[in-house]
Amino acid sequence: MARGQFREDLYYRLSVFPIHLPPLRERGEDVVLLAQEFVRRLGERMGKEEPGLSNDARELLVTYPWPGNIRELQNAIERALIVSDAGLITAAQLGLPWPRLTSGEASLPGVPPKSRVENQDTAGTLQELERHAIADALAKAKGNKTAAATALGITRMRLYTKLKRLGLPSQ
Repeated sequence: MARGQFREDLYYRLSVFPIHLPPLRERGEDVVLLAQEFVRRLGERMGKEEPGLSNDARELLVTYPWPGNIRELQNAIERALIVSDAGLITAAQLGLPWPRLTSGEASLPGVPPKSRVENQDTAGTLQELERHAIADALAKAKGNKTAAATALGITRMRLYTKLKRLGLPSQ
């Protein structure tokens, strides 16, 4: 108003009842609820069966700083639905830039810290992240595909499909 960029009379009409909306990064578990709603709506529009969010995707959604706020969340979910072949959406499929780890920070489940780099969300990086997550889950499950699939939040058949697509051994 002081710079003359906003009409004073309009400001006073709008400020009758101010509503504070905290940024997405301060909303905690609300981010997951919003993401699930976007998954439902966008999945329906794309003709995909209603996929869910894996545990690693939920953790990333809650811990990511969301500089682009709600629009960035919607775009991340839409991107994940496009690249997913049904089943649960993983953190890698969200395509969010991985923040650099500082000493003492934990890494995301199934993603080794060395693969987390800023502003790299290309298909190659997504495949690398997915490959690392699957290899890590298989290593932790000592080769047990059912246990690894459960840890990743996907079905065993989906794991076999991903192993084949990523060129990882399925035996």
